[in-house]
Amino acid sequence: MELDKKGTVSILIVEDEKIVAMDIAVSLKSVGYEVLGIVASGKDAIELVNQSPPDLILMDIKIKGSIDGIETAEIIQSQHDIPIVYLTAFADENTLSRARITAPYGYIIKPFDKKTAHTIIEIALYKNSMEKTIKENERWLSKILQYSGDAMIATDAHGKIKLMNKIAETETGWNTDEVTGRDINEILKLSDENTKEQINAPIIRLFSEDHEQDISKTAILIDKEMKEKLIAGTASWIKDDKNNTTGIVIVFRDITKQRNVEKERERLFKKVSLAQERLKVVSKRLLEVQESERRHIARELHDEIGQILTAIKINIQTAFKLAGSEKIESHLNEGVELIEEALFQVRKLSIDLRPSMLDDLGLIPALRWYVDRQSVRAGITAKVSVDETIMRLPNEIEITCFRVAQEALTNIIKHSQATHVEIMLYYEEGDLHLKIIDDGVGFNFFAAVQRSLKGESMGILGMQERVELIGGKIKINSKAGNGTTVHTIFPGEVINLK
Repeated sequence: MELDKKGTVSILIVEDEKIVAMDIAVSLKSVGYEVLGIVASGKDAIELVNQSPPDLILMDIKIKGSIDGIETAEIIQSQHDIPIVYLTAFADENTLSRARITAPYGYIIKPFDKKTAHTIIEIALYKNSMEKTIKENERWLSKILQYSGDAMIATDAHGKIKLMNKIAETETGWNTDEVTGRDINEILKLSDENTKEQINAPIIRLFSEDHEQDISKTAILIDKEMKEKLIAGTASWIKDDKNNTTGIVIVFRDITKQRNVEKERERLFKKVSLAQERLKVVSKRLLEVQESERRHIARELHDEIGQILTAIKINIQTAFKLAGSEKIESHLNEGVELIEEALFQVRKLSIDLRPSMLDDLGLIPALRWYVDRQSVRAGITAKVSVDETIMRLPNEIEITCFRVAQEALTNIIKHSQATHVEIMLYYEEGDLHLKIIDDGVGFNFFAAVQRSLKGESMGILGMQERVELIGGKIKINSKAGNGTTVHTIFPGEVINLK
């Protein structure tokens, strides 16, 4: 209680000598205290306190009635948190020993000295105020600890358990009353997650060190019912004002479910990864089969069907020369034109499926021929720039580069409204780069990817899959009105491994 608030302090005087009591009351009032009342017996004191508790009691040890001041103080303290200061003319050791049991806040030896009494009363009020604050803080701390989300066990300097919250009771299977005073190692039984060897709770180790540390990265806790659960936590010391270790606090939590979830996630990840690897192998094989079939069909179209159509064309032309009727000549002439168109389409289809030049001469000639052919047909300007150091590349690289350029150029002609296209093939820091740039209207890349995922258009995903299957990567940058850049990179180690 602060001194500037003593005017609000009420004091009960328990004194059976009326003149002494009146003198004390006058002295107290003179320094600003309120005298709540004056009683002469323990019975009257208890009744008055129950009706209107004072802030402090001045209690004479020798008072009227069947109980003395010390017994009266014990009864009052069992029901109220009120500081008591004893008044006594008897300072013998026996009396003081009895009084000390009630934990008084001070003694005033009669005859009453106003200055001394004032000092003792102020000290008693302040001490009581501090004790109430400490008790309040302890109640708050107790609630916080009891309802904390983590288990907590506190020990003394010898590893004997002093406190255990409700979560710790649940995790260990022990009640606080059962374990108070017992060694922590008897209750917190830990074993290594991998070796299953017993681990002592980190009491001895912590007493010799000066920092918080992990109990273990993980450990198995064996509870009262011998059930195992995986836990993780920390242990730290409690120090006094002289930096001596007075106890240990261990905080931990059950991570069994978390670990099971992690294991399941890891299992699923491995399963998905394995499936992806298998899918890559299958996709790669499908592309190889596709290219093989394209090559076969292209050759069949060129060699077999093309030759048959050519033979038919020659026969019709021969018949046309021999025929004399204008009507027959008209039909034969129309047949020749249809066969010529069929031959043109067969050759075009054969080239689109798999230009023989790609197999015979390699990527660079095939790329130049294809770009020139398509640009002339589309009426756009196209330029092919190739690093002079690039010779024949591994077959997979050449096919992939050609297919990416083919798909990109097809999209440019169909959608971009471009007037200029540049295709660059070059080495940079050991990696092979294929870059295709146009000056067209551009497109919304995100929307195009979404359409591909829905199966509406497979061009972008097809290019990406081809490139990634052989270890490359592809970047597509496009903005409306700013054209498009398709940039494919094959690391040097990928090229060298092929």
